[in-house]
Amino acid sequence: MTRILLVSRDVPWGLELASRWAADGTVHAVLMAGAAAVARHGHPDAAVVSRALAAGVLVSVHDEAAGRRGLASADLVDGVKTIDLDETADLIGDTDGGVMWL
Repeated sequence: MTRILLVSRDVPWGLELASRWAADGTVHAVLMAGAAAVARHGHPDAAVVSRALAAGVLVSVHDEAAGRRGLASADLVDGVKTIDLDETADLIGDTDGGVMWL
């Protein structure tokens, strides 16, 4: 089962939830809007992103949200992928375990 979590606020809570879900199957968390900043090296909550990745959560950042914050791939926590809106829509359309947006 694959679950999709779209996160636009309360990133620490959302990624901790995603980490618990990862024990039961694939979880893909997409950081949208202001949540994208959390994936930057040096952000106060970047450790939450690293812990989610270590728990098996696939963490991505919406490319436009990253771009609005001046973030390039090299600025992101290792393991975080940048995806566009089409890839996000594909994730949502292909899931068999539900979508949640925070």
